[in-house]
Amino acid sequence: MPKKEKRKRRKHTASASASSLSDVCNVTGLNDGPANLDGLGIGGMGDDVMDCLSEMAASAQVAASGAPGSGGNAATDTAEPSTQTEKDPPKLSSPQPPGIHQIPNLRIELARHLQMQNLSTFLLKSCPGLRMPSFERWVLDSKLEEADRLQCIAEEWAENPSLRPSERPKKKYGRAAVHIANGGDSGREQDEARQEKDCDLLLAAERRLPVQMGRQRRRDRAGQWIQLVDRDPVLPYSANETDASCKRLLAELTAVMAANQSTEEDQEDDGTLPKSAEMVREMCSRAGEACKELHAMERRLGKHQKFGWDSGSKKRKRGGSGGAGNVDKIRVEWHGEKDAPARQESKVCSLVYTPKPKKRKRPKSTTGNPYRTKSTADDNKQEGDDSASQRKSKPFVVKVNGSHYRKLRSMFDATYHAAGTSLPTDQATHAFHAAVFALVIRYSSLSGGQMLNDFRGGGMQGAVHEDVFACLSKWLGGEGTECFASPFNATLKRFCSAFPSPDVDGHFGGSSGDFFRPPSEAEFLRPGWYELNPPFSPGLMGKMEHRIEELLAEAQRRELEVTFVVVIPTVLDGKPLIRGEVGEAIQSSKKKKKRQKHEDNPREASDASPLTATVHRAASQSFRQLIDNPHCKQHIVLPAREHGYIEGGQHLRPTRYKESQSATSVIVLSTKRWLTEDDETQFERGIRGAFASRHAEEVRQRKGKSRPALDTTSTD
Repeated sequence: MPKKEKRKRRKHTASASASSLSDVCNVTGLNDGPANLDGLGIGGMGDDVMDCLSEMAASAQVAASGAPGSGGNAATDTAEPSTQTEKDPPKLSSPQPPGIHQIPNLRIELARHLQMQNLSTFLLKSCPGLRMPSFERWVLDSKLEEADRLQCIAEEWAENPSLRPSERPKKKYGRAAVHIANGGDSGREQDEARQEKDCDLLLAAERRLPVQMGRQRRRDRAGQWIQLVDRDPVLPYSANETDASCKRLLAELTAVMAANQSTEEDQEDDGTLPKSAEMVREMCSRAGEACKELHAMERRLGKHQKFGWDSGSKKRKRGGSGGAGNVDKIRVEWHGEKDAPARQESKVCSLVYTPKPKKRKRPKSTTGNPYRTKSTADDNKQEGDDSASQRKSKPFVVKVNGSHYRKLRSMFDATYHAAGTSLPTDQATHAFHAAVFALVIRYSSLSGGQMLNDFRGGGMQGAVHEDVFACLSKWLGGEGTECFASPFNATLKRFCSAFPSPDVDGHFGGSSGDFFRPPSEAEFLRPGWYELNPPFSPGLMGKMEHRIEELLAEAQRRELEVTFVVVIPTVLDGKPLIRGEVGEAIQSSKKKKKRQKHEDNPREASDASPLTATVHRAASQSFRQLIDNPHCKQHIVLPAREHGYIEGGQHLRPTRYKESQSATSVIVLSTKRWLTEDDETQFERGIRGAFASRHAEEVRQRKGKSRPALDTTSTD
């Protein structure tokens, strides 16, 4: 047989086998079929392709027949676990660190920080009287709605693969894109454009799904699928004014603007201040444009930070280490301490980030060109001088408290020591500084991008005192889990955070993932207690209440003793919260403080009251569902100014504690038998003592009227 004919026959056999391979890929979770052969390591159809195909066909037959003792087919692998093992608590796996080379790109973090700062400044200046928490609530709720849309689409595709589009939608250009960006003929076109964008992101992320995910539960598979979606971690990429978060922001803007007009009766409305609906629409548009700019910057610079010891970095110095060469550099400056031993007692340090120098632009030569005049040569010289001055990149400085610096260093070292990662000391130190810098910038961006300038924002990142966890551990036993925390304010070893691994929080260990989408449901299907102190955002509170109800129902079905301790602001919706002498004392104290506030500053009272009432009205439904839940065992109300928290920006501020200006509710929901009446009284007394404000004592100590300054190194 001629060699050419043999080659054709071999090619035909390989293509026929590849067509049958698509069924195997669909069984294992790859919906693209032969397009994903490269990801399986058999791209190119080499000489050993027939052996690979035969092995995969054999594995497909095993999957179809079922494992020995399973008594089922492949469809049973995606079902829930058998009831015989449901009562057994699942084993928890320690979170895996993302790796040193997955630290976020610091230039992109700074660009995002600037975008968030501009966005929050626009909102606050457009509506005088509005505060930063309104912007933070809009960002948090918009990101939750964005993730819910993606998860809904992913679950529909996993349940019915026929709904999945065969190819990515075509991008629109020219007048069609401008028409949709300007609002189109109706909101339907905007919804369709956003649906196409969501599907495009999911299809792009599906290529990175591992093969083993095809046998997981539909909910877990959708959660991990969303984590692979290439979207901004802070900015909402497709917010719409018809979303619930935008409607709540619209209500807050309307309330504040109405209060401003009522207090300034002598000033007529001349139309210079944009209306609330136009402001919300402009916010959504600016957020979308910022996401596009950051995405283009990420494609140009790369998603992760480059170091001097990387094999791909250019122009490295010989023998260079941590940051040497033509790369970004970060150095640490300790304030007030010059010798190394005293650094352990220093209170403040500065992280100075210096981007790599820009390439020098050579001025155009005028020699040999008779048409170049003297003025043109002078202009080129001026341009050369300007470019030389621009080559010197300005450093960006971030100050961090020394106690938090040492706490993060211990968490960083413990994370990578447990993972078996070994780096030279100087390289590990430089990587740690880059991770801390990215962490500070990321959480400042989440708070509106103004924490580093004037400490504005960050109230959503507040934490409870360490004594609260000691009290809960005493009465509930064992060590619990913080469901809303960060590496800055985490007290327990296990916590959930906003940016888990492989994002920035994963470099500091302990983070078990997002509370709403953990890597596995095993994180919450085990006996124990969980503390929840979420940001006071109506959308987030509603989703948290629904999530807690699902976990309690599943724990009761599995006969697990699980307790959730929720710490949230008390929602004042006009209905009685508690009865008895304590409730009457709280109500009389509130009336007295409200009357005194109106007498002292009527303008401030009139401005704050409508906004507070609007937020409480939006959060009243989820609050009522929590306290009316059949698993609610106890509800403790802490009066305002009689308890306190830890500052959300504790890693930046000179003070650590703050006094709460509003009442707080401690709601205990549990599936186990609760305490006796006497024990409930003792438990409530312990909670009130643990929440007692430490702000006044800290101020006295700082002024020197009492003992020396507080030792803040206890959190290390």
